[in-house]
Amino acid sequence: MKKLWHPLLLIIFVSTLIGSGMLRRGHEWGDDWAWYVLQAKSIVDGSLDEFIEISDFTNYQSTSHLGPLAYPWGYPLILVPFYAMNGISPMTLKIPGLLFFAGFLVCLYLFARSRLTRTESLIFVSLFAFSPMLLEFLDYILSDIPFLFFSTLTLYLVTQQNESRTRYALIGASIFFTTFLRATGLLLLGCFLMIEFFKLLAHRKESDVVKRIILNSFIVCAVFAALWIINMLLFPSGGESYLSQYKNLTIDLVIGFIGAYFKVYGWFFGEGTGWQYLYYFVLAFALLGAWIRRRDELFFTLFFAVWMLVHITYPYWQGPRYIFPLLPIFIYFAFQGMKFAISKLSEKYRSTAQRVVYSFWIAIAIYFLITSSIASFSNVQSRRRINGPFDPMSVEVYDWIDRKTPPDSVLIFYKARVMRLMTNHPSIMINECDGMLKGDFLILSKKVGENNQVPPEEIKSCNLPIDKVFDNRRFIIYEIQK
Repeated sequence: MKKLWHPLLLIIFVSTLIGSGMLRRGHEWGDDWAWYVLQAKSIVDGSLDEFIEISDFTNYQSTSHLGPLAYPWGYPLILVPFYAMNGISPMTLKIPGLLFFAGFLVCLYLFARSRLTRTESLIFVSLFAFSPMLLEFLDYILSDIPFLFFSTLTLYLVTQQNESRTRYALIGASIFFTTFLRATGLLLLGCFLMIEFFKLLAHRKESDVVKRIILNSFIVCAVFAALWIINMLLFPSGGESYLSQYKNLTIDLVIGFIGAYFKVYGWFFGEGTGWQYLYYFVLAFALLGAWIRRRDELFFTLFFAVWMLVHITYPYWQGPRYIFPLLPIFIYFAFQGMKFAISKLSEKYRSTAQRVVYSFWIAIAIYFLITSSIASFSNVQSRRRINGPFDPMSVEVYDWIDRKTPPDSVLIFYKARVMRLMTNHPSIMINECDGMLKGDFLILSKKVGENNQVPPEEIKSCNLPIDKVFDNRRFIIYEIQK
């Protein structure tokens, strides 16, 4: 056991060390993270209903919805001990990502070792452990990495051959926690039940097998349902507002997303043209591997197809983070495609071809390791600085608002959820002249143009009764006279 796990522990240690170096002292301006933190705060304070009221105001008074009234409560619950420990501290709130990424690597190894050789499994894990794309994402306070852990754990549990009731109970719990982090985790339950249905049809004349399939499916659903009922009793809902976003879906968007998500898998290797060609090379083997393993890995193929169908029809582009749960399947099929190609060579060439394939993947893993290490070291050298909602220019704005404005004054800002978190003031996003009078203070960024705001150089054209009360290098604050 010691020999088996030692290389894996070393890989995880180095990956965690590099990942911790990637963490910066602030955050980017995207404000999904702010709502997760505010939900965690509401759990700590026992103010869940008040949070829903705040979210309702921010969403429905803004020009457009900024997100759901409440994200699934799993990730805010994960953040609770870290928020309770150190408040709104980005570095502290990023620790869960590191922990769950280490757990993901363990799941990935368990996932691989029953399908690949020990050497292949360690190479497979290394590709993800040192991936610049994944390690850089550890700097975000978002649910993607914990979701990746639970989705990979579910893939591992579902595809094991153990028929014990404990395993099926664990599958139900794992699918619940995946869904508790993001609603699309429910796709795992749908795929599991579809596979079990196919099994039932195949063995419909074998009563003992049919009974076992029904019992196992019941255990999974019962555990999931029991945990979901507890969730509903403890936490308010709010995800229904996701459905309202589909009014913006068009055929052109779907067609565009098909091409965009096809290309985004190549970002796992890199974003340059050369890396895109490498992706096409790997893709050919992945398709071959998927075909060769189509009967043995039907769950993977089904989950891959259903996941992509749901996400290309979601009307907002989310970049590579939406394909994270599929990357292990994609790379695994590529491994299998290459192994199959090698098996078709004559005995004379197989050994050489195997060494070439190992060298290919090891070279990529080493490149990832070097690239990520350089990025991590550079970040530490720059003292982990980042321009965003925690930089001095932004803090000046929060301090001024705290000192100069009434607590119930309504703030208009292009990242309303961040402003609400940082100032505890009612905040909304208005990006057109009509509706500005809903607010008491208008805060404009000098750096983002028309990104969910009227640009500072155009605000006079709105003919609003406003008076400039604050100005620094990055922001202007106007008081709206009423």
